[in-house]
Amino acid sequence: MKKHKGLFSVMIILILLLNGCGKDDNPTNPNEGNKTGTFTDSRDNHVYKWVKIGDQTWMAENLTYKPSSGKYWAYDNNENNAATYGYLYDWETAKTIAPTGWHLPSQSEWETLVNSLGGKNKAYTKLLESGTQHWGTPNNATNETGFTALPGGYFDQRDNSFNFLGHLTMFHSTTTNTGSIISLTINRNFKTAVIEGKPKELAVSIRCIKN
Repeated sequence: MKKHKGLFSVMIILILLLNGCGKDDNPTNPNEGNKTGTFTDSRDNHVYKWVKIGDQTWMAENLTYKPSSGKYWAYDNNENNAATYGYLYDWETAKTIAPTGWHLPSQSEWETLVNSLGGKNKAYTKLLESGTQHWGTPNNATNETGFTALPGGYFDQRDNSFNFLGHLTMFHSTTTNTGSIISLTINRNFKTAVIEGKPKELAVSIRCIKN
């Protein structure tokens, strides 16, 4: 009898251990229902964070891949800025540079994100990195989605100028409208996350969405 009890106890322990090994390595946020994790870009072995927001899975960091061809810039031509904010890519380069398994979002995919968060004002606070390490003060953002938008500014090819680091970020989309590129623009001065057109000459940040 004692022998049977001992075997039963061992079986229970094994079941518990196996269940523990099967747990999700990317735990769910109990407040937002989001999952997070990482993936490796096979082209340069850079590891990126990702976050699931609703039914979409987004990169939670700006792209920092250096292609062999194309146009891209580190803000102020300072590689330290690229390490923090990613590179600023022109649109033609942006269309071809997504890591395997990911793609540049369309206008409708950005709209789905913003609308799912309650519109441009609420999305602003939920998408921005909180605190003032990178954004200017004051910053009332909560970053409750884990998207962690950073104010990487942009590069204007028309006058070769870098603008608005610490105050603004824009993200490319695949969509155009009468010569403009549709982007998600997050502006601290207006405290909004707005989907709008921008000149093709602007090089901006990239966030990809999972296929």
